[in-house]
Amino acid sequence: MALPVVSVAPGEQWRALRRTTGRARRALVSAWVGFYVDMVDIYLPVVALAPAIAYFQPGTLSSAEASLLFYTTFAATLMGRPLGAVLFGHFADTLGRRRLTLVSIAGFSACTTAIGLLPGYAAWGAAAPLTLVLLRFVDGVFLGGEYTSATPLAFEHCPPCARGLFGGVLMGAYALAYATISAGVLLLLAVMPAAAYETYGWRVPFLLGGVLGFVFLGYRARVPESDLWRSTPKEPRPLGTLVTRFRRDLAQVLLLMTGLWLVATSVVTVMPRLLTTELGRSDTWTTAVLLVSQLCVFCAFVGTGAASQLWGRRRTLVAGAVASVTVGMAAYVLVLSTGAGSWTLAWLVVATQVVVLAVWGTVTSYCTERFRTAVRCSGFGIAYSVAVLPASFYAVYMAALADVMPYRYTQLVLLGVGALLTVVGALLGPETADLDLGQPDPEPEPVRGALKSPA
Repeated sequence: MALPVVSVAPGEQWRALRRTTGRARRALVSAWVGFYVDMVDIYLPVVALAPAIAYFQPGTLSSAEASLLFYTTFAATLMGRPLGAVLFGHFADTLGRRRLTLVSIAGFSACTTAIGLLPGYAAWGAAAPLTLVLLRFVDGVFLGGEYTSATPLAFEHCPPCARGLFGGVLMGAYALAYATISAGVLLLLAVMPAAAYETYGWRVPFLLGGVLGFVFLGYRARVPESDLWRSTPKEPRPLGTLVTRFRRDLAQVLLLMTGLWLVATSVVTVMPRLLTTELGRSDTWTTAVLLVSQLCVFCAFVGTGAASQLWGRRRTLVAGAVASVTVGMAAYVLVLSTGAGSWTLAWLVVATQVVVLAVWGTVTSYCTERFRTAVRCSGFGIAYSVAVLPASFYAVYMAALADVMPYRYTQLVLLGVGALLTVVGALLGPETADLDLGQPDPEPEPVRGALKSPA
């Protein structure tokens, strides 16, 4: 069967982005920088705090209990994001994307700075880890609000024929943020003893992340409101409209995103800990390999995003999910079972991350295109963030699965289930690559046959 023709080559997508006006370019750049700062804050515990998590723990914890506390610290942010998406999405649809973005940036920057100043277990006892988890939860609320308002604003300024490429570049901010944190932590681990890093070295990335957020706030204030939002009749209750008139659309995207979050969790949050605890690799080795992985993942996101404008979003999502559960899972099994040397293992880790995560290069463009303007922030935010809740309990799933299979392989089940849900979710939805964001079909039906070329 012939491929659907969206017929916008990557080179033309790039030229369309470069031809954008100054005010549109500010919105695109601001969304990218905002997402980058978001991702720095989200993944600081995974990379920067992992070598120092004992600072917030009593010495009597078992290895399993220590791992659970570490995973809970990260999961708290994921669980706060849906609340932020609901609150900020509603007001972004009714009051405007711009002002809600500014509030959210100020909020998550303050939380990140506060975490960097926290005392440890020796000073505060049980209050130290509890405060850490609470701050991460509040941080997640503001982080969920930032991209809920900023991402639709950017796509409403983006040339239609370049939304695929821009979506891949935007998602690439995650990979570069992860790489930045990895590079910073690698440097700190190289120049200071482990005890010093555990006491105060981990604070440096958090404090820099907070400062970066406040600096970005000044630039973000210069981004104009979306003309498309201004000219669209407002829904007084966008959440109510979303769950009544567009509940099938919302359910379909939630299913898709639940699968994608399970896929991502299986490598992004689980692999670093497995490499150090299960495979005995040093913090320095693990951080260096993850740095290289994320630079390669960035390129994969850009390529996948551009390809989705050429082949269609649905086809790209399905192909990416199939690749992640076949080639990606095979590489993951080799990582966990071969006992390979450092160099071979390093490249297997890189290959696993790239193949499993590449499908995410299509996510932001697809989720934004699935909802009409009056409910776009609410729809995008809820679909993107509420779907993370099932994946937030990955530590519980893995602990339960460990009763019937070796613990180090339990995340492969998450990967397989996630890929299946992604395929089903993508097939249940329509194609969106050629959609006019200003006048979408309020009740789109799955597309059969060829696609029109985008405007």
